[in-house]
Amino acid sequence: MREKANTRLNLPLPKEHGSWAMFVMPLIIGFAVAAQIAAQWPWRSLWLIGAALGLFLVRFPIDTLIKTRKRPQADRAWLIRWAIIYGSIAALCGGWLIVIEQLYWLVPLGVLSAVLLTYHWWLVERRQEMSARGELAGIFGLALGAPLAYYVATGVIDGTALGLWIVNALYFGGTVFYIKLKVRQQPKEPAPDRVSERLVKAKACLTYQSVVLTLLILLVAFERLPALALLAFVPMTLKVLRGATRWQDRKSLSLPRLGVIEIIHSVTFAVLIVAAF
Repeated sequence: MREKANTRLNLPLPKEHGSWAMFVMPLIIGFAVAAQIAAQWPWRSLWLIGAALGLFLVRFPIDTLIKTRKRPQADRAWLIRWAIIYGSIAALCGGWLIVIEQLYWLVPLGVLSAVLLTYHWWLVERRQEMSARGELAGIFGLALGAPLAYYVATGVIDGTALGLWIVNALYFGGTVFYIKLKVRQQPKEPAPDRVSERLVKAKACLTYQSVVLTLLILLVAFERLPALALLAFVPMTLKVLRGATRWQDRKSLSLPRLGVIEIIHSVTFAVLIVAAF
């Protein structure tokens, strides 16, 4: 009984460090780019942080409820209570921005976020949330933090806001395929002797990266993105190429080290993207 009581004192929070990085980085990038345009940092941005945090956190208790329907009633009530708290924070903060601050573009952006969130729960119901499409849908939703932060800070929805969403979605989407390659694929198979065979094994990761670079080149060519945005994807591309050729076995696999590497690359990407815009 004491153990359960202590458990209920803890907040139901996402345990994946990667998801926290994908939540925080787009917001930081959006605010940083906006800071180059806005004369001062608007305090109303704190309301966006509250709304975004509420939406980010509400996923975890509802995910848990969907996955474990046979939980004790007390535990389910605890999760429902926190889901209501998180959802209320998101609604209150978002409502303030829309009604009081008159940032009406938050309505369609909020609808898009809700659609992606609903799709995520539909996949959770079918135990498919860890599939490539499931993780990409979640990442595209988290990437909305960049244009939302930019819009709230500047009051403007323009090509920069759209560009920020695209680059964040494309970059963090690549981590899905890279982590799958290094954690779920390579350690389960013997390392091929030839480099060409290793590249074939990493075709999903390499294909995604190739498509991303092609899209970026086209967007830069049509002046939809600044040319320096391509530079922000160079470290990631080199990481993917190195990861495809250097085989990861079970003995050398270290999730904390892999996480640190991802965080370093994310920070590098953020710095280069802010400089590009």
